[in-house]
Amino acid sequence: MKNIIIIPFVLFCIATQAQVLKVGLRFQKTQEMYWENGISSQYTFAKFKPNQLFVGFDYVTSRLGSAYNSNAINQDTYLLSGSWLFNKSKPYHIVTRLNMGYFYSDLEEAIFKDIPNTSFLFSPEVGFTYDFKKAPISLNFGTGFYIITAKEGYSPGTLQPLYFHLDLYYTLFKK
Repeated sequence: MKNIIIIPFVLFCIATQAQVLKVGLRFQKTQEMYWENGISSQYTFAKFKPNQLFVGFDYVTSRLGSAYNSNAINQDTYLLSGSWLFNKSKPYHIVTRLNMGYFYSDLEEAIFKDIPNTSFLFSPEVGFTYDFKKAPISLNFGTGFYIITAKEGYSPGTLQPLYFHLDLYYTLFKK
């Protein structure tokens, strides 16, 4: 219930200050692990590096991917990001991005209570974005690497470092 109230409030605050707000779907594959799907948003401010520096939020979960109707482990990833787009005057962009966030793996059974199931995340990422000229849609392909800072044996076993993603964005508005 709390998320139902917080998410629209945050989106409203972002929308009133952003020059460009993109929201969309994220499809992510961790190498040799799960498909995770979720939501993604990116926005840029009119008074500081417009259409070049983006700040964003991503939520991906295996609940909407590999764990849907299966015995796969439910896991959730929350990421805050900063992105830099090169070639801002063209429809295609090389993108560099830094993510920070939180990972949670729901192991469900009490027998697993001593196994690590959370981790703080930091990941550099590189990708390619294409903005369609005649439609408010853009595609973002990227790959990243989670830098796992916990000692061996103290990070979740389902958190693998290399991941690939496709983001499909719809531009809500441009100021």
